[in-house]
Amino acid sequence: MNFHPIDSLVQLLFLPLLTFFYSIFPNYGVAILLVTLLIKIIFFPLNQKQFKSIKISQKLQPEVKKIQEKYKDDPKTMQQEMMKLWKENNANPFAGCLPTLIQLPFFFAIFATMKSPAFETLLNTTGANKGLLPFFLPNLALHDNTFILPIAIGVLTFWSQKLFITDKKQAAMFMFMPFLMVFISWKMPAGVVLYWAFSQLLTTLQQLYIMKKHDDSTEPQTITVK
Repeated sequence: MNFHPIDSLVQLLFLPLLTFFYSIFPNYGVAILLVTLLIKIIFFPLNQKQFKSIKISQKLQPEVKKIQEKYKDDPKTMQQEMMKLWKENNANPFAGCLPTLIQLPFFFAIFATMKSPAFETLLNTTGANKGLLPFFLPNLALHDNTFILPIAIGVLTFWSQKLFITDKKQAAMFMFMPFLMVFISWKMPAGVVLYWAFSQLLTTLQQLYIMKKHDDSTEPQTITVK
């Protein structure tokens, strides 16, 4: 028997949750928002650790640059000193990627859910409220013809990057990302884009919260590179 993680998430998580929330509030748009909120709450501790790690890494950048400059002709020693720096400051340069990778299947699963015959059946049930509002996202299986949500995703992506990418070179490298997000989401089913936009909004608010709360407590005790 083959195991398909995305199909399992669709059948065992997203469809039951959407049906459950719809039974409480008969609106599939609201159901998607509630599912998104629930997932963000579940992943809050993981995202919190991710953002704190990114913040520490940012504050270590001056020391990183000193090490790179001092040992530019000795890659082995440079690597050892870098590892020592991360260890003494309880930082992990790769910790920022893990939560994103873990949550990626959930995005693919919500996309698969919106395109699944089972969800279309739910939407086409007699009397079903298949959209968010009559004048905005009236059918979650179709794309957002107002294009408000794709643009919102681009704006939120830009805002999120501004919060954490302080290095000018990195900022230049990622300046295309907001436009890419708009392009990708432009013709996606409205249900997917609603999930994505609300999830991005919650993520950005979480970034602001963590930056404010942990600004002093996450200050690393950096070592001096002699």
